[in-house]
This record gives sequence, structure tokens and C-alpha cells, in this order.
Amino acid sequence: MAGNVGLLKHASNVPQCALAIAEIFERAGFPEGAFQTLLIGSEQVQTLIDDERIQAATLTGSELAGASLAAAAGKQIKKTVLELGGSDPFIVLESADLAAAVATATNARLQNNGQSCIAAKRFIVSERIFERFEQQLVAQFEQLTLGDPLEKTTDLGPLATVKIRDELHQQVQQLIAQGARLLTGGQSLEGPGNFYCADYFESDSPERHDG
Repeated sequence: MAGNVGLLKHASNVPQCALAIAEIFERAGFPEGAFQTLLIGSEQVQTLIDDERIQAATLTGSELAGASLAAAAGKQIKKTVLELGGSDPFIVLESADLAAAVATATNARLQNNGQSCIAAKRFIVSERIFERFEQQLVAQFEQLTLGDPLEKTTDLGPLATVKIRDELHQQVQQLIAQGARLLTGGQSLEGPGNFYCADYFESDSPERHDG
């Protein structure tokens, strides 16, 4: 809008999303080349950053990817904006509307099938209402309908790749080995699609309970 152009190197496992974004710019009437999707691997990003035509870079992703990009841009004295992974707490006080909190917590945890950097990951709940919150949240999870994400009746669809599903299962097993108590879900489903049951954990911390 201000005379700049954009180059998008999207996550390698969703190239069609990247191409769709470029198509939207084209359909909106932007000049040819004003926004381009680059179907390249992460190992080629360094070459782009070194190019004098690239003035700045931004990234949404992991801390590892952010550190790599910032280091490459720093060598060229180029500006960066990084939005990296986090784990902001979902806090529920005893004054909360419990039903509303549980409904919001369910949606916040499972948006985009849980594949969202802004999804709720830690639930910190007042001790006085913790048991009721936990019971209702587990019940909500167990009522979810897994299936085709294109169907209106589906609450939870498959994960993007087999690798993501398997890594998630490894994380679940690691948590259990470290003392977490699995209250529901936590297993892959047989058949087509990378489905994984929603899981909920209770920590043994005396000060807080994380889901």
C-alpha cells in the first residue's frame, strides 16, 4: 500500500495456502509482482536475506526459526519483526461464569484443530472452582465430534500431517512419563486422516493446575 512489495515463504507443509494468498492479491488488482509466494525450503532463506533488495523480514513461527532469521538479518543490519511461539495462560477466577469459561476454553484450545499459535495451552484455575471446571471441560472434550472438517457437524478435524500427529503423541507420552495425569483422549485414531483425540492433563503442582 505504501510502495513496498512482499515475498511470502510459507510453511512448507501448506503450499496451497501460500498460493491462495498470492492469488487474492492478484484478484484484488495489485500490480504484477507486488506480492509473490516463494515455494522454497528454509535453507534458501539466507540467500534472500543477503539480497540487497530485501529491506526487512518478519516471521511467525518457532523460537528456533526466529533466532535463525534474526541472526541472518542482523548480519545485514536489516529490521525484523518476530512473532514466536508462546504459552499464555488461560486464567479462570472463581467469579467467572463457569459455563461460559468452559465453552470458551474448549474453543480456544482446539481452534484450527489445535494447530494455532494463539490457541490456549495452559489453564490456571482458582482452587475453589477447579474440580468443577475440570469435570466440565473434560466432558466438553469428550462430546466433540471428530470427522471431515468440511462437514458442519464436525467439531475436530485431522491434523495437517502424519509427522505432526506423531510428534504430538510423543509429547503426550513424555508428559505422562514426567508425572502428568491424562484425563481424556491422548491417542491416534485408526483409518484415513491424521486424527488425534483431544487430550487434557492435570499437573500435580500444589499451586496451579495446567491443562
